[in-house]
Amino acid sequence: MKYSVKVLLALLISVCMVSWSFAAGDLQNRTRDIGLFGGVLLPSSGTVSIDTDAWSIDCDTAMGFVIKGYFDQFLAPMFGVGVYGQYTSTAISPENTDLEVDADMYEFGITFKPKFVISPTAAIKPGLEIGYRKFSRESFAPGDTDTDGDGLALNMSAEIQFMLDKGYTLGLIFGFIAQPTGGTKDSDVAWAPIWYVSAGIVF
Repeated sequence: MKYSVKVLLALLISVCMVSWSFAAGDLQNRTRDIGLFGGVLLPSSGTVSIDTDAWSIDCDTAMGFVIKGYFDQFLAPMFGVGVYGQYTSTAISPENTDLEVDADMYEFGITFKPKFVISPTAAIKPGLEIGYRKFSRESFAPGDTDTDGDGLALNMSAEIQFMLDKGYTLGLIFGFIAQPTGGTKDSDVAWAPIWYVSAGIVF
């Protein structure tokens, strides 16, 4: 794991531990959520398209891992607005080749999440995330140096929460990351939904 990822993880854990004592008594009466999640990017669930003036390729994605932290403030009992940060690591492979290169994505942005309470100890939170994504990949071949770029993160998720004892909550997320537009100075990089699953704790 890269050093920057370790620092991000340590900061998220620290924030969650500091906020432990402020957890609400049940899911229906919470005024905010702080979540820390880890999961996997599902293999071959999306295609990354890279277009330049000289060539265009579609790349399959391999299984990777996802680390996410978020803060949601409930402006109403059933609707929250917040911020999130996410790191995703995977590998991409041009179709019909044996080549595979590593790819990393860092992103942050805002979230919009309604909440549907099933019981005082269970809830479902669908979510929309809109943010900025910084991505990088290894070179496909010598001379392929334009590998770092920016993009629009447009993600959706469905989080299921189960309250446990001592005021914290177990969360399970099924969602996708997408990039409708983005790229580098010489190429366009975009992809349709790439699915992931993750689990974590919510304070």
